[in-house]
Amino acid sequence: MKTKIGVVGKGDIAKQFVSQLDRSKYEVVSVYNHSEASLKQFVQDYSLKNSTTDYQAFLANKEVEIVYIATPNSTHYDYVLKALEHGKHVLCEKVMVLTSKESAHLFQVAKENKVVLLEAVTLFYMPMFQAVREKIANGEIGKVSGASVLFGSCKDYDPNNRFFSKEKGGGALFDIGTYALSAAVYFLGTSLSLLGTDVEFAPTGVDEKSVSIFKNESGQQASVMISFRGKMPKQILITGDKGFVQINDFPRAETATMYMNSGEVVEVTSGNSVEVFNYELDMLNDYLQGAPKENDLRDITQQVISLMDDMGKAWNNN
Repeated sequence: MKTKIGVVGKGDIAKQFVSQLDRSKYEVVSVYNHSEASLKQFVQDYSLKNSTTDYQAFLANKEVEIVYIATPNSTHYDYVLKALEHGKHVLCEKVMVLTSKESAHLFQVAKENKVVLLEAVTLFYMPMFQAVREKIANGEIGKVSGASVLFGSCKDYDPNNRFFSKEKGGGALFDIGTYALSAAVYFLGTSLSLLGTDVEFAPTGVDEKSVSIFKNESGQQASVMISFRGKMPKQILITGDKGFVQINDFPRAETATMYMNSGEVVEVTSGNSVEVFNYELDMLNDYLQGAPKENDLRDITQQVISLMDDMGKAWNNN
């Protein structure tokens, strides 16, 4: 039996989602968007049924089992909250919310309503990342010292674009920073805490670029550099005393390379980037069968958003 999906939003990521779903397992049964004209075009382009501009009516549809939310960051909290209160499982695009207070509340509401809430941070679901973490846990690069994460893009400055708008949840941290911090916490654990951070702001007041240092309870360190105004490789390095792992072009990477002190080079390849939305829904279905005993993605999401809070406070105190 197919799992029934309701989609909120009609932007580029929503278009990727509906076009790449495995239709043998998942079916889009309803779409919500506040704009009727753009909603009609979206539904027509992807041959979808049952669209509405009424969110309450969307949530009242008993066919909808999972709600996929693909709207601007600043709208996520309200959409997620209402979906959870209606007993829907939710997969929400990153960044899920803008504060740890909002995050804690949503996960509590999900628990009370016995539904699953996950954040669609791509690297959480790509099989290669899971394979690398298992190899690290098995000691293949030895005792882990730390990680370095780079993620940069060079966006044209436009104060009207959501990327540079405070009101729309813009800034590098809430966009690409989500991936970079999630990578650090994914590999070094949820005890990671902020040691120091420096930032440069855009004229609109959103963060434009930053560099931050973190440390976990085991003494492992992480450096994270993100930028909207300078092109950088999307790269993760995890270092150990027997070698290091290099992951390029994350978060949808299919291959990692392990460089050993012995001179051996090992390729780790797994997954297919065009299947990422199916991986996300597959994982959500796994969570419906019971919470994992360790490496719960919900704990990672909450810690990442908490670190964002800490970075924002540090920046505002500068």
